[in-house]
Amino acid sequence: MSTLDILKPKSKADFEDIVNGYLKEFVDDHLNEGFSWRPGQLNAIYEIVYTYIMKTHDTVILDAPVGSGKSLVAMAVSYVLNSMGKTGYILASDISLQDQYENDIKRMSLPWGTVKGVDNYICADNGEKHSLGSCKVRRKVAKTMHCYSICPYFKARDYAAKSSTSVLNYSYWLIMQNYTNGPGESFFPPRDFTICDEAHKVMDIVQSHFSPKFQKNTIDRVRKVVEFFNNHKVHDHTEHEIAISKALDTLWATEDQHVMSTYLIIIEKALQSFVKTSEVLYEKVNKEYANKRPPAEWREALFICDWIKDLHCKVQDYNSIINTTSTRNIVKNPSGDELVFNCIEERYLMNRTFHRFAKFKILMSATFASPSDYMRNINVKSAKYVKVDNSFSFEKSPIYYYPKRRMSYRDFANNKQWLFDKVNRILDEHPLDSGIIHTASYDVAKSIKENLSPKNAKRVHVYKGTDEKRALLDMMKMSKGKVIMGPSLTTGLNMYDDYARFSIIAKVPYPSLGDRFVKAKLAMDQGWYNWKTVVEILQAIGRTVRHENDWAITYILDGSLGDLIHKSRKSFPKEFMDRIKIMADD
Repeated sequence: MSTLDILKPKSKADFEDIVNGYLKEFVDDHLNEGFSWRPGQLNAIYEIVYTYIMKTHDTVILDAPVGSGKSLVAMAVSYVLNSMGKTGYILASDISLQDQYENDIKRMSLPWGTVKGVDNYICADNGEKHSLGSCKVRRKVAKTMHCYSICPYFKARDYAAKSSTSVLNYSYWLIMQNYTNGPGESFFPPRDFTICDEAHKVMDIVQSHFSPKFQKNTIDRVRKVVEFFNNHKVHDHTEHEIAISKALDTLWATEDQHVMSTYLIIIEKALQSFVKTSEVLYEKVNKEYANKRPPAEWREALFICDWIKDLHCKVQDYNSIINTTSTRNIVKNPSGDELVFNCIEERYLMNRTFHRFAKFKILMSATFASPSDYMRNINVKSAKYVKVDNSFSFEKSPIYYYPKRRMSYRDFANNKQWLFDKVNRILDEHPLDSGIIHTASYDVAKSIKENLSPKNAKRVHVYKGTDEKRALLDMMKMSKGKVIMGPSLTTGLNMYDDYARFSIIAKVPYPSLGDRFVKAKLAMDQGWYNWKTVVEILQAIGRTVRHENDWAITYILDGSLGDLIHKSRKSFPKEFMDRIKIMADD
């Protein structure tokens, strides 16, 4: 089949015939015998490829529900475009989704590579994380090392770099596009197409990636490496330590954006001096420990130097963005022991760090809510919109909504006892079922936990941090009747079948106004605030019904949902509204 045929189709029917030829090869060579496409998949593939060929838009938004097979659409589109001689990326929002793609690629015997961040790999020579691998510590050209051919990271990177389609996570792709595509060897330059899975998260990922973060112990780490440099006569950085310490104290104290900008520049320059000295340290390592592993103290110093280099890059990029736009775009965002600096000018941020590297992009998600709001938020002016209808039957999956009791901050005290009683009754009605309780905050989770009956308290588990959450989810896979409760369970969970038969939304998950960035965005754009909340709700209810034969009951106990529906009716899909059953307080 000639590639030229598809580049100049005589008609859309002619075009579909040609694409069907490629898809037949894809099915015959890579999918199981008896495979059949799900409703809407073929049309989505046709529309995406046709948009690419005809160049009517440089962006496609694929709005496809859970269970519609978005990842297979992504792989089929990639296969067709690869067959035309085009190269591209599939971007995953987290490691678990990337692992899913990697497993599918292996199962389907597709000749594509996938690579993760460097510290997901262990050095084949010294057993350390790759960032402290032998070639990094000794500043050796990796290809000259004896272990290059068996290095897990370089094997994965090189294979992915040569693949016509490469699966990366967003963070790795952002690093490759923004930092490594200068003069010299470039492994992952911009390609013909970029497919973004879980694309509703892209703005948050970009904002987080380019927001410098300082902890209360940041200066302690700097002092530790300064002491090491002094003890081993590498270089005296005492003045730079003092400058960083003073700057951080000022940043914690001040609310003046011009002052913040001034001291962020001071930190950037001081960190730059450490980056230069780190090269001297690497030379000393090569000289003094040429044939043996450096001591733990030296390895820790190397690790801190690597951390300083990353922090310097973040601060340098942030200062450049603020310098190009305005100090008015600085948002100082303290949270506990961490101080984060966000940029409120997200349209510029997206253009500079994301859009200019993605020539033709397919943005896929099950929860765009309002596509027009989404496009405005990520600064996409025009896009081809492709919708895959939901084919699930939700007869066994109602959403019971209790509208009379609001759980907003000012109403919570008056209604909390009703909430505690209602959660207990729901748990009593599902004595053998596993489930999820979405609380929007740890404070609400703590209050509910303290007011559960002894019987229910034994089966409801609140986690602290990612590791505890993962352990609890693993436990739920092995035994029924367990319930996980917390504020960060709305995304990334595949709670299919008996893994979860009910979920409770105790509080509508409005973004916290304790977050200064959220507060600043709300002041600029009420629509963004509502849109973010709708996306969180849709994500939450999507955790428990994962395939066409699955079912689960959802309870929404916060009457504030009615306000949100009134303000953002167009953002809620029909299948959501059709499932709602209005309930009395009982």
